[in-house]
Amino acid sequence: MNTQFNTINDDSRLTLVEMRLSRQPEATRVEDKDGVLQADGKRYLNLTSDNRKMYIAVFRDPTDPFGSERTRVFSQNTDSSGGNAVWKKGNPALIQKFVGKIVPAEIVTRDVMPYDVGSNTGITSYTCVVLKNENINSVFASQSHPIVGSPQAEGYAPVTVASALETAREVLQVVNNDTVNTETGEVMEDEEDNEDTSEEEEAVDVSELIGEEEES
Repeated sequence: MNTQFNTINDDSRLTLVEMRLSRQPEATRVEDKDGVLQADGKRYLNLTSDNRKMYIAVFRDPTDPFGSERTRVFSQNTDSSGGNAVWKKGNPALIQKFVGKIVPAEIVTRDVMPYDVGSNTGITSYTCVVLKNENINSVFASQSHPIVGSPQAEGYAPVTVASALETAREVLQVVNNDTVNTETGEVMEDEEDNEDTSEEEEAVDVSELIGEEEES
């Protein structure tokens, strides 16, 4: 890790295995020319509750053929007017050209504030994919798992499944139960590169966390 800027190592690499859609039966899909090809011969992306397009990227360590695949959601943001959805990161028109190739990213595990996954309580380790130039503290915090000792951990109230169910009902859940491990706590997510996360982004982050954990 680059400790000066709290980013991943410059030489960190992962293979972008695939782009895929949610496996949740209730996930909304919309046709998109740059979307994920499906059995009906058409291309689709998922939609959030506020009609922003999103998809799931799957990563793997290129040096470990037996390593676990890690996933992360990429979704549109809104422009400065707040009325238009735009791709600020992870535009599928570009990303689909990199499927099967090695990209600058790293699977990062950190000690985080305790959280619960179903009947598993007091989990303190969390794993997610961090991209080049992203601030690691910001990535973890926006996924509702602030790193122990980070500025984002100050005054943090842990989010549990029970406390966030109401929020989860309002936002599309996009991850099926086999994508998150109760020991590592991996959750897929769309991130901004800076330290600040808007209230809207935080709400999406929390809801995508709920109900997506796997029994180990």
